[in-house]
Amino acid sequence: MKKKIRPVARVFKVEAEIREVTGEIVFKRESLGSLELFWEPAVDVYEKEQEVVVEVEVPGIPAKNLRIIQWGNRLEISGIKKEVVEAEKLKFHRLEREMGFFRKEIVLPVPVSPEKTTAVLENGVLTIVLKKIKKANKEIEVKIQKSNEESGGGQ
Repeated sequence: MKKKIRPVARVFKVEAEIREVTGEIVFKRESLGSLELFWEPAVDVYEKEQEVVVEVEVPGIPAKNLRIIQWGNRLEISGIKKEVVEAEKLKFHRLEREMGFFRKEIVLPVPVSPEKTTAVLENGVLTIVLKKIKKANKEIEVKIQKSNEESGGGQ
């Protein structure tokens, strides 16, 4: 029988309690049911002149275990990192590398074109390049409608 080791379960519980007190919304591991472990990879998002670049650290995860979904100005990266070591016969002294399912949602800073998005996985870093959409910022004047009082109908 394979024994699951949860190296960060206690730390996650304390962090979740702190976030609850400060008003942050977080998932609790217990609420994730059969997923058991839930973690988030480190992400960098930066903007260039013509594109937005998202870099996600996913070491040890093959491309077939990753999924990228884009809608509107949101990007969702999810996947699974499978255990490669049989934990049953080992005595761990330190276990910090995250395993299991992950999901990360990113709100993009500018509008992008979903048709022109590309992704490359190299050396454990998933690089997603999103082309910016050039929207003309047209200046328009908004007409103010008269209320009943101003048009003489209020009295």
